[in-house]
Amino acid sequence: MTIQAVTTWEGSVKGLELLVEGSKLSAPYHESLGAKNARLWRASAGGDVERAYYAIEFDSHEAYGKFTDGMMAGEWWAGTVQWMDDNKDDIVNCGTVIYYDAI
Repeated sequence: MTIQAVTTWEGSVKGLELLVEGSKLSAPYHESLGAKNARLWRASAGGDVERAYYAIEFDSHEAYGKFTDGMMAGEWWAGTVQWMDDNKDDIVNCGTVIYYDAI
């Protein structure tokens, strides 16, 4: 069963540019912890231009749980929290939703 963790971000043009750069740095780290297929989704037509969606996949809920445990235990997470605080006027983490493939 494929599991996808999707984190929604909302921000200014500057904040979303910071997120793009941060995502390029984060993806390899996340993959080293077991995530697959890291993507940062942005709207190319229509609305939702103030939002971006960072998505990573896992083979199971268990794999996602191991990823989360590893991420929270490392220094990377503390740095990410500091980055969010330093840039809170330009970019906001709106939370993560965990999806499963139902077909």
